[in-house]
Amino acid sequence: MPRPWTGTLVTALGGVLVIVGLMQTSVAAQGASERKMEEDFKNIKSLRGQPAEHLLPTMVYFEAALGVGCPYCHDNDAAKRELDSKPQKDVARRMIDMVNAVNKNTFGGAPRVTCFTCHMGRPAPIGMPNVVGQALPPALGEDYYANLPPAPPVPSMDAGQVLDKYIAAVGGAGAVQKTPSLVANGTMTQRRIGRPFPAQQVEISSKAPGMQLIATRAGQADNLVAYGPSGRWAKAGNGAARDLRKAEGDATVLEDVFNLSAQIKQILIEPRMDRPEVVMGRELNVVRGRTQNLPLVKLYFEKESGMLRRLVYNIESSFGPYPTQVDYSDFRDVGGRKVPFIWVISQVRNREFTWAMQNVRAAAVEDSKFAKPPAATAQR
Repeated sequence: MPRPWTGTLVTALGGVLVIVGLMQTSVAAQGASERKMEEDFKNIKSLRGQPAEHLLPTMVYFEAALGVGCPYCHDNDAAKRELDSKPQKDVARRMIDMVNAVNKNTFGGAPRVTCFTCHMGRPAPIGMPNVVGQALPPALGEDYYANLPPAPPVPSMDAGQVLDKYIAAVGGAGAVQKTPSLVANGTMTQRRIGRPFPAQQVEISSKAPGMQLIATRAGQADNLVAYGPSGRWAKAGNGAARDLRKAEGDATVLEDVFNLSAQIKQILIEPRMDRPEVVMGRELNVVRGRTQNLPLVKLYFEKESGMLRRLVYNIESSFGPYPTQVDYSDFRDVGGRKVPFIWVISQVRNREFTWAMQNVRAAAVEDSKFAKPPAATAQR
């Protein structure tokens, strides 16, 4: 008689995957290596037809892929592992079927896609790209997450109070009315891992409550991005101006560092308080909401001063959202308005853009500057 086997661990792919209930039954020693899992163990469903001797290695692999132990999917009582007492089992069975189907239909049956492909040691797979420089959640398993300190509660204050404090911190509505337009000159430097880029000269023209033109020097012609009463548009060098896509337009408005405080209450839909988060060693108040075309916007404010230190927004794609992060620093007073002179825009694909202004000054700017250029007239 073979040794009875207990303490099996089962898990597979998907947010909470794991699989079958297992309990070895008595079998004859002869021919054991040719037996199937369902012949030697109870309640086998998704792994039917697999060699019985592969069961334990499969369970160990699931454990490594998700960073979990047997009780994650199986009954806590080791003598009842075959029971379907936890919903994770059904999820795991569906995920095993999914992985098998992907490998069969796409890779000719070769095990190219595995549990680790998505989970990478985490109970829940990461489904969204991270911005450059942002650490991924640690792949340390369920014990690590279970022993983390409890998350701070959502503050009882209203999101509108936090936004009002931010508006006051940058000078309030009176300062914007006193100094409605600004012109800034500086540099924009792109950084990608392993690819150095030279700094580019930029000029930003801004007018409250919601107009901006960014001109980036690019050879004989400037690259332009703007929005205002006549629309949201971009123009690359000598090319024709084009309208920004909907999400692209909302992102351009959110990235307008000089006018954001004047229009945040109008563009942020359904704002509400979220749990505080630690950013650069400081716990910040977090307000979350959305815009007309962006599914998620999160704003991080200093508790004491009310200043905005970070903004994160997601853009939706056909396969899920991806984030952009903006961090602000070096705040200075310009005509009664407190504005950042440095901000860093971190994106997916290892892209990071540092905007550093050498000069920001109050200056009159005509509304016509933000108008989309007319299409070039075709020569006869």
